[in-house]
Amino acid sequence: MYFKDGRVERGIKSLKVYCTNTDSGCQWTGTIKDIDTHLNSCTYHELVPCTNGCGEMIRRSKLETHLTDNCPKRIVNCQYCKRRATHQLITSCSHLDECPDLPIQCSNEGCDEKIPRRSLASHEETCPKAIVPCEYNTVGCHKVMRREEQEKHNEEAIKQHLKAAVKKIEVLLPTNQLFKLNEYTELKEEEEDWYSPNFHTSPGGYKMSLNVVANGDGDGEGTHVSCFINLEAGEYDDLLEWPFQGEVTIELLNQLEDKNHKKDIVTYNESTDDEYKHRVSGGRSTAGLGFMQFISHEELEHNPATNCQYLKDDSLYFRVSVKVTSTSKTKPWLVRSAI
Repeated sequence: MYFKDGRVERGIKSLKVYCTNTDSGCQWTGTIKDIDTHLNSCTYHELVPCTNGCGEMIRRSKLETHLTDNCPKRIVNCQYCKRRATHQLITSCSHLDECPDLPIQCSNEGCDEKIPRRSLASHEETCPKAIVPCEYNTVGCHKVMRREEQEKHNEEAIKQHLKAAVKKIEVLLPTNQLFKLNEYTELKEEEEDWYSPNFHTSPGGYKMSLNVVANGDGDGEGTHVSCFINLEAGEYDDLLEWPFQGEVTIELLNQLEDKNHKKDIVTYNESTDDEYKHRVSGGRSTAGLGFMQFISHEELEHNPATNCQYLKDDSLYFRVSVKVTSTSKTKPWLVRSAI
């Protein structure tokens, strides 16, 4: 038979013990008889739901830390754009993929900068490591380089860029000059020379004029109209290559329709006599290069078979076009100013 020993029981219940949640951080100590009472209120023992609604069950003692440091639904500010939202949203791809101030690594090889997303486009326009075309690509230079190498390239390629620019200008700008010769009959009877207004082959180019002898010159005197091209002293001659080389097309226009024009080409090349193509010291050259028998007097009148008439209302119309094969000297700062 068993008999309860009250003295021993009281002794056992008065023994000192620690809370069973000591490992979780509870510092309580007391007697065995009080342990149940303590556990009913121990904050390290009770599990409570997160008040942010994230769904986790948290020990009451850890709840504050969870709410401020760990809860995915805690409210935080984006460290870049300062947008305020839940931690879960701020750290998600949906936000990071559109955050305007998120630092993005520059994609240009060799550039170590990280730029806010909103500034990427402007950085690309100035990044020294960006691969860019030559500034003269529109006139024919197809080299590509890092932006930081542009200045050096421009210095080394001045001559090539200048040539390309001049050719582009010659292509884009009108090269035809149209002149009207009035009072043909009087010029023929008085045997006077007629000179067109002077013109340049291009902006900053060679200066020329068209010389027409209505009653002919040399082998064409009395039977033909003679036409010559004269070089003139120009304000840009120091910038140009001499002797002049190229082709000048002289056309006498049919005044009835746009065909059957009378055309001849004056060629300046290495075999052309120097007196015609060298730089003129003042005024115009004394020798013009062209054709003594450009067109006969009879051909000027109306021809019904070809519907052609060059002389009408005592006037002639001439069109002059120039193709230059000479090149400019390397003085781009002067050429640009002149143009």
